[in-house]
Amino acid sequence: MKKLLLLSICTLSLPVCAQRYGDCAYTLLQNLVMNARSAEEIQAPISRGVAFDEQVRCGGSLVQLAIRRGNPDVLQAILQQDQKRASAVVDLTAFPIQNGPRQIPVILFAAYYAPNKEIVQLLIAAGADINVSDDGGRNILWYLDKNPVLKNTALVDEIQKNLLYGMASPQNMAAPQGQQQQAAPQQNPQGQQQQVAPQQQVPAKKNSGLIDES
Repeated sequence: MKKLLLLSICTLSLPVCAQRYGDCAYTLLQNLVMNARSAEEIQAPISRGVAFDEQVRCGGSLVQLAIRRGNPDVLQAILQQDQKRASAVVDLTAFPIQNGPRQIPVILFAAYYAPNKEIVQLLIAAGADINVSDDGGRNILWYLDKNPVLKNTALVDEIQKNLLYGMASPQNMAAPQGQQQQAAPQQNPQGQQQQVAPQQQVPAKKNSGLIDES
C-alpha cells in the first residue's frame, strides 16, 4: 500500500521521485517494475495512463527490467498496454552481452536474460518473431544457448521445431492433414457425374433405335 501510495503521488512527476542505486537514478516506476510481485501492483499507474516506455536512467527500458525480473504477470500487464513492445528493439548499454551488438530485438534479449521459459513464451504469444536475428546473424537459438537456465530445455526443442515449420507446431500442422482426409468424401460430386452418365446414354440408345427403324 505504501508503494502504491507513493506511486500515485509521483505519477505526474516520476523523475522527482527518483531513487539512486550506485551510479543509476531509477524512478519509482522503474523500481516498481523491478520489485513488483504481481500485475496488480502496476495496475495503478496503468489505469492513470502512465506509459511503460520510460527509459532506464542507465540505459534500457522498463520491458527489459520486467524481463530480468522474470514475473510473467508483470510483463504481461506491460505488454497488454501496448503489444508492439513484444517486437521492439532494445538497447544493450545497461545489459551488455559479450561480443553482442548494441541493439537487438527484445525476443533475443529475453532468450539471453530471462530467468524462466514463461517470459520467452509470453513474448512469442504477444507477437514476437522468433525468426529475427541480430546484426551478426545470430538467432534466438544462439541466445538461448548462452542462457544457463534455458539452454538444453524443452523450450529450445520447441523453438527449433517452430523454426523448421515456419511457426507451425506439429499439432497445428496436423490440422490441414485432417482437413484433407475429411475432404475425401467430397468426391461424391464425381460419383454423381458417373451416375448421371448412364442416364444420358439411355435416350441416346432410343434415338439410335428410332433412326434404325426409319
